[in-house]
Amino acid sequence: MRKLPLIFLISISFLYLFPPEANASGVDSLFTVFEEERVDYTSEALLNTCEHFLEGLKKQEKFTELILNSGKAILIAERFQDNRYLAKFIFHKGFVFKRTGNYADALTVFDQVIELAEKGAEKNTILKALSEISSIYQQLGDFQKAYDYQMKALLGFEALKNVEGICRSNYMIGTIFFYQQRFDQALTQYQKSLSLAEQLDNPRLVFSSLGALGATYQDLNKPEESLYYNKKALTLAEKINYDSGIAYTLNNLGLSYLEMDSCKKAENSILASLKIKEDLNDLWGVMGSKFSLVEVYKKCNNENKVLGILKEALEISKKLGSKPRELEAYKGLTKFYDKKDVALAYEYTKKFIALKDTVLNEKTLEEMGQTRERYELEKKEHEILMLKAENKILNVNKENQRLYGLLFAVSTVFLLLIVFWFFNRVKTHRRINEMLEGKNDLLNLKNEEIRIKNKQLEHSNEDLEQFAYIASHDLKEPLRMIHSYTSLLERRYKDQLDETGKEFMHFIVDAVDRMKNLLDDLLDYSRSGKQELANTLVSVSDIMTIIRLNLQKQIEEQNGEIIIREENLPSIIAHKSQVMQLMQNLVSNGLKFRGEKDPVVIVDCVKKNNQFIFSVKDNGIGISKNNQTKVFEMFRRLHTKDEYAGTGIGLATCKKIVSNMGGDLWIESEEGKGSTFFFAVPCPVNKLVPA
Repeated sequence: MRKLPLIFLISISFLYLFPPEANASGVDSLFTVFEEERVDYTSEALLNTCEHFLEGLKKQEKFTELILNSGKAILIAERFQDNRYLAKFIFHKGFVFKRTGNYADALTVFDQVIELAEKGAEKNTILKALSEISSIYQQLGDFQKAYDYQMKALLGFEALKNVEGICRSNYMIGTIFFYQQRFDQALTQYQKSLSLAEQLDNPRLVFSSLGALGATYQDLNKPEESLYYNKKALTLAEKINYDSGIAYTLNNLGLSYLEMDSCKKAENSILASLKIKEDLNDLWGVMGSKFSLVEVYKKCNNENKVLGILKEALEISKKLGSKPRELEAYKGLTKFYDKKDVALAYEYTKKFIALKDTVLNEKTLEEMGQTRERYELEKKEHEILMLKAENKILNVNKENQRLYGLLFAVSTVFLLLIVFWFFNRVKTHRRINEMLEGKNDLLNLKNEEIRIKNKQLEHSNEDLEQFAYIASHDLKEPLRMIHSYTSLLERRYKDQLDETGKEFMHFIVDAVDRMKNLLDDLLDYSRSGKQELANTLVSVSDIMTIIRLNLQKQIEEQNGEIIIREENLPSIIAHKSQVMQLMQNLVSNGLKFRGEKDPVVIVDCVKKNNQFIFSVKDNGIGISKNNQTKVFEMFRRLHTKDEYAGTGIGLATCKKIVSNMGGDLWIESEEGKGSTFFFAVPCPVNKLVPA
């Protein structure tokens, strides 16, 4: 009988919140759910049912109904003064604002969720809000804020041992790296999120990770890998009826088809993606598909459609305040006008450069590194607090055991001798423990010194690699501009230049090409140390077959010969791409640094003391003993560029690759009698899967 007033109150509340003339599929749907499921009308049951209903609308991507019903659910939570559910319902509202491109309102709403942290809101809801705020700042191009918020969310999810939250945060960190064009780091984060999603058996998280890997491989110019992941993502999205997922994957598939020169397939796939995104009112996604269409029409000789699409994308990006998308639009307009209107191309180039400096710069990267360090520090502090709490419990237990022993000893005279003996033993143990503690303190001090030195060395190496990457990557942009406008000058004013002017033009183009080769080699060197330890077997014989095909033109030009002792070449634990780069560099050098005779390069291997010792022998000009250690130094050249082309980075990169494999690289040579490069790597000891 006591439930009757409550039922009446709720009934009146629903009549007030959901009037009879409202749309039955929207406003009255919550009440329908209660009737069909016969929910017990307690406040907890009512609020829990609201939450399940809103989650269902979110999964079905019914955003109009979700925003309407979340507003009603907020009023119910406020009436019951339940801040746990109030935070959840407000979160749903912010989620809809974000998905429909209303970023300002979304940030305001998520801030309201965070304000409820001290008023009973669940920690998990607060962390999800932090993660969504990070996603908004990423789409707006403020990568430092995006990274900062996401690292806070990740630390919280790890403290709660929330694997799903950890998975989402790793995915979002990968996306931040992706839009900064730091694709290697993005791949690492996406692989982590895919592994966690598969452990959770969460189809949507698996789909997101697959799609992200497909997009990243697309930007790395690896269409086959991209097509593989995108097809898996599309199959999964269709299986779970995920419209947004289908739209994004169709867009990525279109780009993969474009790389394979399938223009019609590419256009149809991207247009289908655009239609779904427009139906979902996903403005961020709409911009992405428009930029993809631009790439299709440019490559497939249909440039008359490009300008209108670019201008539409620019207007939408300004409306959303999305700097990354605005940057893409300026870049596209610059390329469009490059050969049509130099003045307009120059104006858009200036806008591109000005905006680029605010989106991606060294200061942002440095601040993100500092955020990562703060995250690691907070994580360690949390672990220390947990250990202290455990030690405190252990100490209390020890004191209790000692007290029971004393009480037991007092109960009988006969046990006094035992107690006396017991205390002697305790005293002895205490002295031993004090000695051990002193030793442990000294050991911990030494370990801490080693850790600090290792950390300093690690940061130093990361700084050097980051500098090389940024230098080689960002310097390419002005080089491309110099090359483009020099070529334009040469085409337009060639007839007005005398022989000296033409020679000067040739010098400029030649210098730009050499600088580009130098930056490419520098970028290869910086990347060669970033991969994780390999755990797959790579067949060196198969790789040499590919290298012979790659160097076929050089072999014919040099009238050279490559002799491969295939029966001696084993499989080794390594990254396939790095072994390819190492062997091709050594063989190519053997052909290039030739003497009077036609060049002959012999590739062989022997096994010795649990190591494979590879050799690449040539009959070229050789190297004097004084210079044999210098050839592995960065930028070290023993000849002028007119004698032999090159940047002086190749052998330094080879040295670094072999070092990462746990081996060593050296040379045996005599001037005028050829050279032999040796490198030794460990033999595989575990049963691994071949690459």
